[in-house]
Amino acid sequence: MRRIRAWRPAGVAAVLLSLTATLVSGATAAEHEPTPASASAPPPDAVRPAAVAKPVINGPVFNDPLGTAAQRGAVFTQLIALIDATPAGQTIRGSVFELEDTAVADALIAAQRRGVAVRLIVDDNTRDKGSAAWTSLRGALGTDDTKTSWIVVCDDRFEDPGQDNVQRGCLPVPPPGPAYNHNKFFVFTRVGPFDDGTAYGKVVFQSSSNLNDWYKNESYNDAVTFTDATVHDGYAKFHEDQRRLRHSAAGDSTYYWSTPTGSPYRAFFFPRGDANYGNPATDTIVNALDEVACAYTGTDGKRHQTDIRVAMFQFLGSRKQVAQKLAQKRAQGCWVDVVYSEGDATVEGILDAAGIQRQFCNFPNGPGIDVRTHTKFWLLDGDYNGSITPRVYTGSHNWTGSGLRSADEAMVRITSADYHAKYLSYFYKIRDTCKARTP
Repeated sequence: MRRIRAWRPAGVAAVLLSLTATLVSGATAAEHEPTPASASAPPPDAVRPAAVAKPVINGPVFNDPLGTAAQRGAVFTQLIALIDATPAGQTIRGSVFELEDTAVADALIAAQRRGVAVRLIVDDNTRDKGSAAWTSLRGALGTDDTKTSWIVVCDDRFEDPGQDNVQRGCLPVPPPGPAYNHNKFFVFTRVGPFDDGTAYGKVVFQSSSNLNDWYKNESYNDAVTFTDATVHDGYAKFHEDQRRLRHSAAGDSTYYWSTPTGSPYRAFFFPRGDANYGNPATDTIVNALDEVACAYTGTDGKRHQTDIRVAMFQFLGSRKQVAQKLAQKRAQGCWVDVVYSEGDATVEGILDAAGIQRQFCNFPNGPGIDVRTHTKFWLLDGDYNGSITPRVYTGSHNWTGSGLRSADEAMVRITSADYHAKYLSYFYKIRDTCKARTP
């Protein structure tokens, strides 16, 4: 199986990020509103940026590749706002497959110069392209991961000078392959104060988007930003384990773990190794679907059908166990609706045989521009082990064998009717646009 690199056609014009993004904001759950103590500004002797406009906190942001420059760049604008609001003495941790956007790089360098610890992990896909962003970040942060700030590549500890002759992630080492760092997250120990006087501790930004122009102009992408101390600390541990295990020739291809339940937010960290690539018993998506009942009694006292909706960039036969589980749920009475941009005959055959609605998404939008969904989310509205609160699962995790077994990945589960409603609206937008425009 070939190593997954970039999916970005050349020649896309850069989009200005200085425009104000059109953001889709989620309501803040009461239990996650910052208390007066947690929302207070940093100590007066701490150096920090001037109060800035508040980005979305505790909610999703979605881009629109068919929209204005601001709408296309909404996920990037959200990330830059968080970076710009990080005060001196705090820490930004990021792990990204592709980091080539100069505006994001400039914001990270400015943060480091004002006293923020900036610690970045990238796949060698970023380094090998030699972008201006990579060059400037390497020059400003350095590559020594024992220092306060740095940018490092997962496999650079084992490659010959000037050679791209090792293919691994920070944690996963073949076999199986391909192995790579596919993450798209940043976490912040603190952000703010914002222009409304609030500040937030332990913030997570998880996206489906890598950081170059293709993800603005040619693909649909989402991001969630939320405050949760347990999940933030889980991401921080994952990040540190990526840094630490990149020094290990053996890595850890059975690394998989998740943060505890008990909050609207829960994170899952991969790879989830197994000698059987397609074992459904150790497939996180199959495990979640096993908890789903296809009929339930709603708060109105009436019987309802459970709805499962998927918007996935890649859904391949190497994860046929997920397609088979969806087929089983359809046979049990669940409604299943799938939008995807890269599939194969194995998955399509399973879905079609089960009577599952599916929509391929890839359509032209100008010379050299083909739009698709790059999202990796699925939605559940129904019964999950007795709970009928709707759920959103999103992150960097494609439904591929490598996404489960041999890549550094993160996925977050959000139990929230508000998040679900916003994601559902975005799902319909993607599906209906793709249906109307895909040849």
